[in-house]
Amino acid sequence: GGGGSMALHESQSRFYENIIGRSYEFWKVHYPELKKIFKDELQDITLEDFYKHINKSTRSLIRTEADELTYPIHIMIRYDIEKALLKGEVEVKDLPQVWNQKVKEYLDIDVPSDREGVLQDVHWAGGSFGYFPTYALGSAYAAQIFYVMNKDFDVLKSLESKTTKQINAWLKEKLHQYGASMEPKKLFENCVNGKFDPKYYVDYLIQKYSKIYNL
Repeated sequence: GGGGSMALHESQSRFYENIIGRSYEFWKVHYPELKKIFKDELQDITLEDFYKHINKSTRSLIRTEADELTYPIHIMIRYDIEKALLKGEVEVKDLPQVWNQKVKEYLDIDVPSDREGVLQDVHWAGGSFGYFPTYALGSAYAAQIFYVMNKDFDVLKSLESKTTKQINAWLKEKLHQYGASMEPKKLFENCVNGKFDPKYYVDYLIQKYSKIYNL
């Protein structure tokens, strides 16, 4: 009755949050309603301005506030530290220092405090080791699912209906109805009719951000 894996769970949340929820097509139909709610704040903000703002890519300290493009770097930082911890190469008392070094190395940012650094997530304190990679893997899963879904219908164009009914129905048929009745790898391969390939994620990011930044 549950989901196949945390990576599959994250593929669904990342799919709706980023691929759908940060798409131009989604906001093309919903932005007028948002402007009615925030009349003063959005009075002089065009749809194009709003779309570029919610997809702005910049280095940041906080993982949950990171943009879609730099988010995986935050996961890489945590994954490297987790591996070092489990191998006994790093002690818990040294985590703040190691964290700050990794953030400087990967993002070229100085961490001003542990609150904005090693203590910002609850995962390790709660014993959830090995969880962080599922966010990145879920994002990659989502991009491949998006690619395959587009073979059956134009996913973003379907948003002109102001609903995600067609998308929901596809996911229900290809993935959701199976719950945890198969191994996670089989569930994913059954959904996309093939093997996992990270190139779909890379291609998706390049295509999206090349267009946003006119690269």
